[in-house]
Amino acid sequence: MNPLNTPTSDDKLWAGLSYVGASCCAIPALVIFLLKRDESRFIKFHSLQALAFGLAMILLMIAFSILGQIPILNFLIGLVAFVLSLGLFGYWIYLIVQAFMGKDVRIPVLADFIDQNLMG
Repeated sequence: MNPLNTPTSDDKLWAGLSYVGASCCAIPALVIFLLKRDESRFIKFHSLQALAFGLAMILLMIAFSILGQIPILNFLIGLVAFVLSLGLFGYWIYLIVQAFMGKDVRIPVLADFIDQNLMG
């Protein structure tokens, strides 16, 4: 049951590229969303999900940077940030591969928010 229909090879390419761009900043995912949102629901959904994922990663990095300034907790915060970063990196690679394969991978909670508020 794929609510996004069967993606074409171009859809898969753009969806995958939106996740690749989300790693450094959210701007490539935003550009892909703005340029391709009317062409395919698959591209629209995955570019929005990549944008949100990229923004969440940026916010987490900022939060850990701020919390890392606490003298007593900085080692523990650094360790948690390192482990979380490894997990997010692995999940990010998974999202890229699945998008290039045309699979409908949905990040829990985030995908529901996108469906209800942004897909129209």
